[in-house]
This record gives sequence, structure tokens and C-alpha cells, in this order.
Amino acid sequence: MESGADDSSTAPVDRLAQMTLALAGFMLLLLIAVPFTVDSGPTGYIAPYLIYSLFLTSVGIIIGVSLTWLNDPRRQTRSTDNIPEPKPSTKSSMLSDDQRRVVELLAASPGSMWQAELVRESGFTDSKASRLLSRMEHEGLIRRVRDGMGKRVELMEGSG
Repeated sequence: MESGADDSSTAPVDRLAQMTLALAGFMLLLLIAVPFTVDSGPTGYIAPYLIYSLFLTSVGIIIGVSLTWLNDPRRQTRSTDNIPEPKPSTKSSMLSDDQRRVVELLAASPGSMWQAELVRESGFTDSKASRLLSRMEHEGLIRRVRDGMGKRVELMEGSG
């Protein structure tokens, strides 16, 4: 099993759910045993029946909540260690023509240039360049840094 900071916070919750299930099992045993041990007279038939029904309902609710808690998919630990990082060569081979053009322009400059200059040299419209650069920034290929009134576009390492 993996050990981490997450284990210490979920262990008491697991124990609580297990104790709740054990308590529900005990209540179920009582539910089965009580009708055989309690003698009900002819006038008191409704009260034990109501108690029996409420008891059965509470046992069902407790068992349902416990099982739901134990099987909650949000509680499952996800291992991020097994997910491989994409290689830079894989990233560059999957670039669109427009992205490849931006990377070539940035690589030809000292690694960064003004966004307005990049728009002029690439021939893209302002809106197309902005959308393209936003997508590339989200993918981790470039970084845009606000510098005064404009933005400097920097090529991230391993992208070129």
C-alpha cells in the first residue's frame, strides 16, 4: 500500500464507517432477537410493531450510508506516479502549422519577443494570435509575461 499524508486523514474515517457497519449488524441482531424475547399482550400490538419498523428503517439507513461512504469514488486514491510526462520531441511533432510557425519565430529570436512583433512577423490577425498564444500557454509551450503596455512571449525550455 502507498503511504502518504492522505492515509492519516482517511484512516479514522474508514474506522468510523467500519464501526458504523458493526453497529448496524448488532442492531440487526437485536431486530431479529427482540420479537422472540418481548411478550406483547393483545392491547399492545401496535407499539412494538412501530418500534420494530423504526428500528428496521434506521438499520437500513445506517447500512446504506456506511456502504455509500465506503464505496465513494472520491475517496479512492489516484496514483499520479504512473502517468508518464510527454516528451518534448512528442510535443513538437504534434504542433499545428500555426504553432510550429510561432515556435520557429521564437527560436529564431533570442527565445522571447514582444507579442505585437510576433503578430507582425507571423502575419496572423490579433485575435487569431491571441487565441493561439493562449492555447500554447495552456499547453505549456510558451509563457506570456506582461511587461508595461505589452506582453513578452517566451519559449519554454524543451519546446523548440
